[in-house]
Amino acid sequence: MKKIIIATLMSLLSIVETSNINVYAETIYTSMPTKDDNYYRSYRDDLEKFNLDLQTFSTRKNRFITLDTENEKFQTEGFNYPDIWIRDVAPVITTKMVKFRYSPNYLKKSDSNYLNARFNKFLKEKYKYRKSELILDGGNLQWNGAKTVVLTDQVYNDNRNWSKQEIISELKYRLKIDKVIIISKEPGDVLGHSDGMIKFIERNKMFINDFSYEPGFLKKIENQILRQDPHMKFIVLPSSYTSSGQYDSKIASAKGLYINMLETEDAVYFPMYGLKKDHQVLNLVKKEYDKKVIPISVGRLSTLGGSIHCLTWDVPDRFRK
Repeated sequence: MKKIIIATLMSLLSIVETSNINVYAETIYTSMPTKDDNYYRSYRDDLEKFNLDLQTFSTRKNRFITLDTENEKFQTEGFNYPDIWIRDVAPVITTKMVKFRYSPNYLKKSDSNYLNARFNKFLKEKYKYRKSELILDGGNLQWNGAKTVVLTDQVYNDNRNWSKQEIISELKYRLKIDKVIIISKEPGDVLGHSDGMIKFIERNKMFINDFSYEPGFLKKIENQILRQDPHMKFIVLPSSYTSSGQYDSKIASAKGLYINMLETEDAVYFPMYGLKKDHQVLNLVKKEYDKKVIPISVGRLSTLGGSIHCLTWDVPDRFRK
């Protein structure tokens, strides 16, 4: 009888250990342009390497999948979303998943309508989510893991037919949060995204860009945040911003913006630009986390106007249908 019980326990243990090999906490999506896309053509090799690196160096709990139908070098979804900036079109996630309208003023309406429809087709097959008619890019909302979010005032510019109070109320209602902190967008930034400005570390602690290229702007943003949340603490993150090699004259390069990192449940994917400060800032970030910090090269890609956070969308598997 004892032998039977022991054998049964060993069998169950074996099943548990085997199942843990493929237990993921979340899925992180990226996307690839089609091979005939002229805008991204010269960056295709860089994009392929980026996707391959993420899938190669990811932790066991992170499943990276690329929305692409034309590549066999890495794991793909078998669905193509043709723009690389997946963060902005994708739903915002707090304790809820909300798909806001993707209709930024820096894109032609025909382009944003097409991209919105294309991504919605993917979403409907995979996830449970709410919708909102508020216009909002995913890269412009940072969540502290509790009841607070931070956005730039670009959300006001994109929703002229909403009052400021209506916008705040909609965000609180849809995302089930209590506090919405609004900060000024960076001067000259047509995107107006907050993910190049701040990143939460804990509920009341955040990295903040040093804005060394915009004298006086750091203090302005710190003061704006403290007026709305006096308990917030800041870790100033050095930048090495450079416009050298900027690809699009209308979209500022993101090269040197270390704050545009991706954090998952058990890892931080940190952007490396091939600049002198890369390892200095990497070590600074490592000091703030108990989880693994994984460096990912995005030097050339960042000249397109974004970095790791912009190029990815992380979604907890609890939202799957």
